Amino acid sequence: MDKKKINTIVGSIGAFIGIFVFIAYIPQIIANIQGVKAQPWQPLFASFSCLIWVVYGWTKEPQKDYILIIPNTAGVILGFLTFITAF
Repeated sequence: MDKKKINTIVGSIGAFIGIFVFIAYIPQIIANIQGVKAQPWQPLFASFSCLIWVVYGWTKEPQKDYILIIPNTAGVILGFLTFITAF
């Protein structure tokens, strides 16, 4: 198996797992909405970190890096929602 194929497989698995990392915020968002507030700073900084990776993946040459863009877009959205609902 060549390095490019291994890289694609490992990257795809990482992206899939990365999406679940951010889906894990959903119970906290629900708890925040129900009045059980948590600290907001970790999801805010996770969201910002994900935004940087989305920009990096989007501007990557010679082509966009969707393995970075897709899970980190989920991180931007769900991290920011967790931050907002924590107040």
